[in-house]
Amino acid sequence: MNEEETRRTRAARVFEEVNGFPAPAGERDPLTEVAVDHVFGDIWTRPGLTRKERRWIALSCAAAAGAPVAMEAHVGAALRTGDITIEEMREFVLQFAVYQGFPKATALRATVEAVWAGVDAS
Repeated sequence: MNEEETRRTRAARVFEEVNGFPAPAGERDPLTEVAVDHVFGDIWTRPGLTRKERRWIALSCAAAAGAPVAMEAHVGAALRTGDITIEEMREFVLQFAVYQGFPKATALRATVEAVWAGVDAS
């Protein structure tokens, strides 16, 4: 296995660990390729921060950007993998409201509760 194949294999493994479902297989568009290979193969594997700390950062950024798809993906991954509990997530929403405002926190809370309803039902 060459260096690129090793990196892709590591990236796919970390993607699955972080998200709770397999990385996209087969031919990938450039954005997906960078997201999987770089974000999960290089960034999420760096030393210095725990996976939970990286989750809080990703959640904060997605929520601050008001990006619904990213919020749903990050909230879902955190709850599905058990890295963050629903109680911690709800406390995060309150803390987030203080620094980013109640309108954004309300959108985040709606995402958290909708995702949790799906996770809790499974």
